[in-house]
Amino acid sequence: METNFKILVLFYSFSGHTAELSKYIAEGAGEIEGAQVEIKQVPELIPNEFFESKPELKKIRESFANIPVAEISDLTSADGVAFGTPVHFGSFASQLKQFIDQLSPIFIKGTMVGKPAAFFCSAGSMHGGEEAALISTMIPLLNLGMIPIGVPYPVQGEGSDFDAGSPYGAVFVSGHKGDKVLSEGDIKIAKILGKRLSAMSKVIKYGCISFPECQFLSSKYE
Repeated sequence: METNFKILVLFYSFSGHTAELSKYIAEGAGEIEGAQVEIKQVPELIPNEFFESKPELKKIRESFANIPVAEISDLTSADGVAFGTPVHFGSFASQLKQFIDQLSPIFIKGTMVGKPAAFFCSAGSMHGGEEAALISTMIPLLNLGMIPIGVPYPVQGEGSDFDAGSPYGAVFVSGHKGDKVLSEGDIKIAKILGKRLSAMSKVIKYGCISFPECQFLSSKYE
């Protein structure tokens, strides 16, 4: 029996850190057999003129300009989605919010109900709002009926890896100057998150064949 399924890693990135983290989310998701993983970014809302006046920032953004811009159909056709964002004032980026805000027709149809969702973010400082950003990103996805997937501490393992990530998702702290690089712990948690998302997406898509009770996750209550 064919067991292919689609995972979308969807993000917004301003200075490249969230884009970098997305690669490891996707790598982890690809470890589950049958996963077809795509990385895409949401459209930018800031005018090009802003970046033209900042050569260093423009160069960084050009480093991930090859990643395709997502359309709503990319989201609805996925069996599981990882949402990534930089932390903007303790919440998630308006660019990602604008993309999600287009989903009212999807909400009405219930297209995303019962699909797993995972969350990752980058921030400039520790305790700079990472967990608030992850949780705020969850809220509209819960409204769409998606099932949040996190990284529980027992799954992470013991030791220094506790200093990476969050039960709510993967986190990368780049520092106030943005010059820090992803640690082994950051990469490990990102991969675990991607793999957990991918595994749950496969279970929900194909497990319901053996367990009809799964259909309750995405059907109207009678």
